[in-house]
Amino acid sequence: MGIISSFTLNLAVDGPITFQGFSGFSAFNLFYELVRSIDPGLVEGLRSFRGPAPWAATPFISGESSRVIYRKLNVPSTVSVTFTMMDEAVLDAFRKAILSSRLKLELAGVKFKLLSITFSVLRFSEIASSVDPLPTKFAVGFITPTAFRRSVHDCCPTCPHYEAYLRNQEKKLTDKPCEHVMPHGNTLVPLPLPSLMFRNLARIWSSFSDTMKDVWSAVKWAEEAIIVTGFPRGIRTRRLCEDAATNRWITGFTGKVNFAVKENAYDERHAKTVAALLRMAERTNTGVRRTAGLGMIKYFEPLASAEHIK
Repeated sequence: MGIISSFTLNLAVDGPITFQGFSGFSAFNLFYELVRSIDPGLVEGLRSFRGPAPWAATPFISGESSRVIYRKLNVPSTVSVTFTMMDEAVLDAFRKAILSSRLKLELAGVKFKLLSITFSVLRFSEIASSVDPLPTKFAVGFITPTAFRRSVHDCCPTCPHYEAYLRNQEKKLTDKPCEHVMPHGNTLVPLPLPSLMFRNLARIWSSFSDTMKDVWSAVKWAEEAIIVTGFPRGIRTRRLCEDAATNRWITGFTGKVNFAVKENAYDERHAKTVAALLRMAERTNTGVRRTAGLGMIKYFEPLASAEHIK
């Protein structure tokens, strides 16, 4: 498809709502309800899909303050929620659902009134061609709780077989996890580690983009060249209840993080690719549970001098 399509629903709320842990999980449920109303089989396919999800969501955002809503929504108020899709079938089903004359929006017994819909399209090729190369100093704001999964397929960068393993993964020549990483793999890491973030973004890009396919060499460069240099106001970890019935929780971090490229390690070609990944992430989110509003980011550049990093 090669296109990132986003629908923002602007809503008026009839009654107060207390969300379970985080409003993003309710946005996730709302999306599936809408798609199921058009194509139930597609929902089952999405639930069993292995690989980066072809869609993402924001949590509910307050219309008055642009604040991320975690648990409570008072009335009267207006809110917005955005759903982003990178798959044509998903996009078609969602579009039909929200344009249907039978559309009903309801959460926890509270009805929402649809005020307006904003639709935007961004091509991967537009991101790749228009983005400026990554500056030597930049920052990423993690707006909603973010965590990365260390996959059993994530080989260690210090391993002598690392580059060959990445190439085999990209070409789908191997589906077996690295035997050395397995004891430590498949764990959630609520930290802004460049290696985990850029691997995650590369998986999304290579799964849905029709351009700039060689992202893994840039990821290899980023893992060695990009470092965390500071937290201007610190980072905060949040523990969110994902499912009360099964007592399942997820921990993520929020806050602004400063990064820098190591001296003498700058490569403009790779820097442009990495910048494109970050611009994409502003639409697609990053890390785990992107479909429930986790991993929302904002890419800030440039940080022109060292005094900007405090």
